[in-house]
Amino acid sequence: MIANSGQRQHEPPLTRELITAQMIELGAEHFFVFEPALAEALAQLNAAATAEDGDTDVAVEIRQIVIAERRDTGLLVKTEPDLMTASVTVTGAYGGALLSGQQLITALQENHIVKGISKAVLQELLVQAQQLKPGEKLTMAVAFGREPCHGSDTRFEPLVADASQRILCPQATEDGKVDMLDLGALITVEAGQALMKRHPPTPGKDGFNVLGKMMSATPGQALDFEVGEGTVMDPSDESLLLAVKSGIPLRKGRGMQVDDALTLAGVDVSTGHIQFDGSVVINGDIKPGMKVAATGNITVSGFVELAVLEAGGDILVTQGIIGRQQDGKALPCRLQAGGKVVSKFAQYADISAGEGISCTLHVLHCRVQTPGLVSVMDQTRRQGTLSGGLIDAGQGVIAVNIGAAAGVPTEIVVFSQYGEWRERLGELHQQIESEQRNGFKLKQAKLKLLKVTADKRPPALIEKLKAASLSHQHNLDDLKQRYQTLRQRYDETLEGAQITAVGHFYAQIRCQIEKEMMTVTEEHGPTVVHYSERSLQRAPYHA
Repeated sequence: MIANSGQRQHEPPLTRELITAQMIELGAEHFFVFEPALAEALAQLNAAATAEDGDTDVAVEIRQIVIAERRDTGLLVKTEPDLMTASVTVTGAYGGALLSGQQLITALQENHIVKGISKAVLQELLVQAQQLKPGEKLTMAVAFGREPCHGSDTRFEPLVADASQRILCPQATEDGKVDMLDLGALITVEAGQALMKRHPPTPGKDGFNVLGKMMSATPGQALDFEVGEGTVMDPSDESLLLAVKSGIPLRKGRGMQVDDALTLAGVDVSTGHIQFDGSVVINGDIKPGMKVAATGNITVSGFVELAVLEAGGDILVTQGIIGRQQDGKALPCRLQAGGKVVSKFAQYADISAGEGISCTLHVLHCRVQTPGLVSVMDQTRRQGTLSGGLIDAGQGVIAVNIGAAAGVPTEIVVFSQYGEWRERLGELHQQIESEQRNGFKLKQAKLKLLKVTADKRPPALIEKLKAASLSHQHNLDDLKQRYQTLRQRYDETLEGAQITAVGHFYAQIRCQIEKEMMTVTEEHGPTVVHYSERSLQRAPYHA
């Protein structure tokens, strides 16, 4: 739309309202208005009218000024830096053509968006675009990449019950009540019984970005059975692990072993200390001052009081672990297990376990260390209190209540082994840099060789460089894959490292995840403390 900057004398001054009315008469009310141009046109027209007032012989220069124009629907395609999402921004038409489906498809193609396009979103975008006012913007993500789903490693499924679950599952009586003292029969296996099944690794599923570039999935790793003592692979089915003798089954990572069992009524001064190559079953208590060591599991039907237990497998205590406060001294009640430690409760005890620690009632004023998970709760999640002492858990801590209403100082450290992980990552990074320097030297050697005429290049040197290049590339790819895998495990472990109270999170709890620290100074309800954005965050816990 064009305004002429000439005006007859004695006409009233032009205003914005008059121009708008003329645009409506012309059907241009939705055109895009150039505000500075309109203001300039109005100023010049009214200035010319003022100058001409009373002098009709003065010639007025007529100049055209564009003040408005018709514009079609605007379209902008944007791709996120990671190329996993593409969005479209639509700007409402200024009296021009509305957006068509073909225009939308063409715009995506021109921006090389070819994969992960959602037809449903495109249809919704078209519908909403028709309703936009002139200049109104609408942005919608229309294409979505898919992250590769990496394969899972070989999975090993136990086919016999875990002895530790016996502690956690009291038996029901005939009237439907639960007898906390009846834990059922001791778990044993017979010769020839299947102990574990091996499931093959999965290949994973490749991903892609919105530009259509495929992102390869890392296939799962094939792992072999760890054939422990008293077990053998099934000759007719290599996916099964069998027992070759009767005894107590013991989980060993990717396999099992079957231990002979030493059964005692109790351990006290009359039995002396116990050291046994196999599993030990004690159908009573372990009295103060006694020591029990076994290469397999240690199962205690009663209490452990002021005693020392060392097991290559699990330590399972039906009743509880009772120590004594020692100001400034090591706790005299100590349990060390290569597997899990499971009990009803523990107090004033020093407990370390290779796979995790679980109590159903409480853990009070203990020193606990495990690269696994520390769990203090029963199956109903109604009771389970962790209070006082020092808890060092690699994978996290979960309890019904953490701390006490009286504000008992409690220190919880999760993922304390981060330094070892970072050291290993640093070593791999240095090896990658060293291998890259080797690659640069090989490249320089190749360039130097190329300066020599073909007939004078030593064949032996050419073959040596080819072999060295292949070896270099193999080593570099291997180092990068190992670094990437370790980094991914580090990030996943850090993401899952949490301190969770499903009931109450009391004051005076000092929390540390990785190297970041936080002290909770007020009482809260269900709470989870986790690592996010290089600091610890406290958030409400939702089951």
